[in-house]
Amino acid sequence: MLLTFVLAALVALLASSVLPTSIGAQPVLWAHLLFTLALLPLMTAAMQHFSPVLARGRRASVRLARLPWLFALVGAGVLAVFVGWLPWLALNLFALLTGMGVLAMLRWLRQLARRALGAPHPGLAWYVAALGCLALGLLAAALIPLLPQWHLPLAALHRNINLYGMVALTAVGTLQVLMPTATGHMDAGATQRLHLDLKWALAGALCLATGKAVFEPLAWLGVALWLWPLLRLAAAWLLRDARAIFAWHGVAPALAAALFGLMAAMVGTLYPGDYPETLTVFVPAFLFPLVSGAAAQLLPVWLAPRASLAVHQAGQKALSRFNGVRALLFVATAILPLAGYRCAGIPAVTALLWFVLGLVFWLLRDRSE
Repeated sequence: MLLTFVLAALVALLASSVLPTSIGAQPVLWAHLLFTLALLPLMTAAMQHFSPVLARGRRASVRLARLPWLFALVGAGVLAVFVGWLPWLALNLFALLTGMGVLAMLRWLRQLARRALGAPHPGLAWYVAALGCLALGLLAAALIPLLPQWHLPLAALHRNINLYGMVALTAVGTLQVLMPTATGHMDAGATQRLHLDLKWALAGALCLATGKAVFEPLAWLGVALWLWPLLRLAAAWLLRDARAIFAWHGVAPALAAALFGLMAAMVGTLYPGDYPETLTVFVPAFLFPLVSGAAAQLLPVWLAPRASLAVHQAGQKALSRFNGVRALLFVATAILPLAGYRCAGIPAVTALLWFVLGLVFWLLRDRSE
């Protein structure tokens, strides 16, 4: 299942960089294409994969494991609304279905935490906070048709709490576990950071989203609060894994580029302009290296779970070859829009297409052997 959602996310990421220019799609359409059809199913599937490990508990039931597919179907319905095939009020039904799915996930996470052997890993709390942000974003979206005079503030709240709440909290919580796995170097401070930094990250997400909706100065506070745990994480990585991060090959350069891209996207929210400009940093500079880096690390294991460690490492090495060069392209995409350059996403699109072609070649070669 995770393999399907990873591949779907990679396709959606490429589509999100092509649709706006090739068919004149509005940003609201391609943003929802990316989030509802790719990111939300992928993130919930990833939560279901990692949470039992963090809590040392049982995997999700068969029924709950179908939830990411439900989110994907709901996403298709949301897109049908935006292209005019369904009435706008249908969004309330889709928000209700998604909200029920979020409640089911939260209930399962609570059960995992209560039944954990010992204290559950603090990364589990990051997933709970991310789902809480998603619930808030759903509520804001559901209120838009009912309160048309508040359309712009509610849309801004919905957008930013999803990006810098749901997506960012899920990603950062996972990155702190994924980077030590990728480098093979134990991160002794990860558990403490996850425990101490969640309050800053969550407060930052809430302040940023609320500020962009109703009171701009509050967004500055939100960015400052969020940057604190991100800078702490970046400093820890540089002290422990600088050699791996600045290497020509490996997963670490892509994951580090994703962290840098997230910080750049947050700073970008403080610039004049609305969310098309924000997404020109958030999507290519953060999501591109995040998904491609995680895929390089995890796909060889998911595709052949019973294979030897040597086979897994060979696949990871093949998929992460020249990741250092791709990381430079992702970083360039993070910096150029903030400096006022247009078409800044081209380096990241080049890097992601390069990775996808390498992935396809590796999959075909791996299956033929």
